[in-house]
Amino acid sequence: MKRVPIPVVIVLSLAAIGIPWVQGTKDMDFMTPPNEATLAHIRSKTELLHREKSRLFSIRPEPKDTALIEGPIRAAPAIDPGDPKSPALLNEYAAHAAEGAGAFITLAVHLEEQGANARALLAWERVLDSCPEASEDQRKTALAGVQRLRPMVAQWNIEPSAAKQVVLEATLPANIQADALEEVVTKCANELSRYSSGLLHFEPRVERPERKGTPAAVLSLQLIDESVGAASTGLLDFPIPSDPDQLKREILAACYRLVASQLVAVYDQYTALAPLAETDNPTQALETRITRLCWDEFGKSLMPRNSR
Repeated sequence: MKRVPIPVVIVLSLAAIGIPWVQGTKDMDFMTPPNEATLAHIRSKTELLHREKSRLFSIRPEPKDTALIEGPIRAAPAIDPGDPKSPALLNEYAAHAAEGAGAFITLAVHLEEQGANARALLAWERVLDSCPEASEDQRKTALAGVQRLRPMVAQWNIEPSAAKQVVLEATLPANIQADALEEVVTKCANELSRYSSGLLHFEPRVERPERKGTPAAVLSLQLIDESVGAASTGLLDFPIPSDPDQLKREILAACYRLVASQLVAVYDQYTALAPLAETDNPTQALETRITRLCWDEFGKSLMPRNSR
């Protein structure tokens, strides 16, 4: 085993002591107390160092945006909404038709935001029945509003005795087989009463007259008021389908067309109902396109003149 020479050991020992002294503490003054500025600088560095180290061992929460986010400021409706809690008329807001569809839409949105769904529904309906100049987009918006609110708003008339009586009359030759006709007509009458929000009561009736020869399998439909001097919508004929569901659809579609043509023939202050396309759902059209005001006016149009 070779030993390190003593001179080398002495040199290495002196270097181990001297180098740290020269680089670290040679010029340091351990006797003079530091002034206040030096202490403040040391404190700030220590605090910053402590803060940086603590972040390594802590879960930083997601930064929250504390800025106040404001939605767009809505303009006040041009049409006076009235007291949201007070009863409204069936033709509420109709006097403001000159304001246009946009004003009614603004009003309806404002009322919905106030929780006044009953009045909001009336405002949406005014877009449909009082604004012939409404664009297709405006009409779609109003239809969506009516479809949304109708289930949330009570029927306008809940007293059966106060409803206007209308007969849903279906006529089919006696020798034409239609076992489900009476049942389907009754279902359609009940649905029509509901679509009118209780303003009209539809009474089902099926006539099966005897016809000579071989009559066609054609169903004749009309809506009538049986009061003396009352009117009828006239007859609408269509081939009778064998499927009960299709029969119901055809009857409801025919009722929509009868109501639409009657309103156009009698009144000019209401927007004409859009024609019913083959792909349209007659149930939805009867419930949303025909406003409650127009249902009421339709019932009046069948009554004797001295009773309107």
